[in-house]
Amino acid sequence: MTKIKIEDVLPSGEKITITLEGREVDGKRVAQILDMLKILSGSAGPKEDERISLSDLIWDVIQEYYGNGAWFTCRSVYEILRQEYGLDLKISSVATYLLRFYRRGMLDRQGKGYGIKYRIPVELFSRRGSM
Repeated sequence: MTKIKIEDVLPSGEKITITLEGREVDGKRVAQILDMLKILSGSAGPKEDERISLSDLIWDVIQEYYGNGAWFTCRSVYEILRQEYGLDLKISSVATYLLRFYRRGMLDRQGKGYGIKYRIPVELFSRRGSM
């Protein structure tokens, strides 16, 4: 059974915790919840001077390049951020975000040490075609 817990703090200081649990939890439902949180935080529409957070950017890269469930490494995401977005950041920063995504149930993980690979869980991408 899949269990996904999403937590956010609104600009007003209110904390929101949403838990999705069941056999039929899919990527569409998670995307709807994330969209709702964006609306609640007042960032539903893009603003000219609004900057995307590093967390959101990394998640967008993961979805764009590995949204089909392919396995990837921290280094591969790091290289995309460096080459495609011109970001000068430490690989340990990327590793920290990947660990956070893993702990939130947003990524699967296998391996140890430098051999760790990640992917979007099958439950989140397998129903993509029916969304």
